[in-house]
Amino acid sequence: MKYLLLLSLVVAFNGHAETELSISDDLTLADEAIQSPTMNIEGQYKIEAPTPPAPVKRVEVKKVAPKLSSSDRLKLLRQRLEERNRIMVEKKMEQIRFQQELALARQLEQSMNQTIRAIDGVK
Repeated sequence: MKYLLLLSLVVAFNGHAETELSISDDLTLADEAIQSPTMNIEGQYKIEAPTPPAPVKRVEVKKVAPKLSSSDRLKLLRQRLEERNRIMVEKKMEQIRFQQELALARQLEQSMNQTIRAIDGVK
């Protein structure tokens, strides 16, 4: 029984190794195809310079914030709440201003229409 288990493990690992090898072979062939010389319209081969590797991105790890005391935490929460309230008040004021502008535009339109009707009635 142990013999069969070991034999099956060997077969499984060999299959996995062959798969990785074939993938790397495919990638090598793809790289060669990309780097192969190209023929231009005149029939001359043109070898392009290899493309530079992609720049390495540096990942910055944020430092862990120090533990805040309860008073500092409350102060921070109060500041956030005040900021939210300020934004909410600004939005509400903007909505009211917009509604007032619409009402004023309607009144102006009505008065202009009345003026035009009066002018048309005089003719």
